[in-house]
Amino acid sequence: MGNHGSAAVELELKLRSEEDESRSSRVIAGEGRLGPFVPPFNFATVDRGVFRSGFPDAANFSFLDTLQLRSVVYLCPEPYPEANKAFLESNRIRLFHFGMECSKPFDNIPEDKVREALEVVLDARNHPLLIHCNRGKVVWLDA
Repeated sequence: MGNHGSAAVELELKLRSEEDESRSSRVIAGEGRLGPFVPPFNFATVDRGVFRSGFPDAANFSFLDTLQLRSVVYLCPEPYPEANKAFLESNRIRLFHFGMECSKPFDNIPEDKVREALEVVLDARNHPLLIHCNRGKVVWLDA
């Protein structure tokens, strides 16, 4: 497998480098165009490359752009708003939608959905990543 393995690694590194350059230029180009940096309600860092917040809106897009997100994990059952989808698509950010109710009592949250969402969150290829529900109080992350 000698040359094939190293060629695959070189290709992967090249693609990552091009993606990083693209993300860097996107952030620089967006600073003046998108306005002030306003984090979403209840924004916080969970761990390196993993953030959580309340539901972001257009006022938060310039801030989110600075995070250079690769993925968004959306936990609410409602469809994702078109403006948010457009922002994600224009910035090549993947959306993972896990429609679950995040209200008390917490025993109503389906284990399989939590497990699926955690698999996405724990996969470093999806980082940096934002997890959000409506209020930004993802209980199973803060516990």
